[in-house]
Amino acid sequence: MQYMEKIRQLYASISTSKIRRNVLVALSKKDIRQIEIAKIIKEKQPNISKALYDLEKEGLVVCLTPEKKAWKVYGITELGKQVLKFHWAYS
Repeated sequence: MQYMEKIRQLYASISTSKIRRNVLVALSKKDIRQIEIAKIIKEKQPNISKALYDLEKEGLVVCLTPEKKAWKVYGITELGKQVLKFHWAYS
């Protein structure tokens, strides 16, 4: 699959979910924990957990502290940054 086609498909994934999109935007500002994301975007933690799972599976975010059971810190990947740029360019 071509790179831009992949970006378009991932863009479609975040544009269909306000929570996934907002989680990605929050992580674009700094690496943070799930509870902080929930406070920033005013969503419940289970919703954030599901969004992080989906975004991580797609390669848009990464857990920076996988050895921890709780208080994990997440960050945006380079691919995630590219998808956000695409989002901002075409929204």
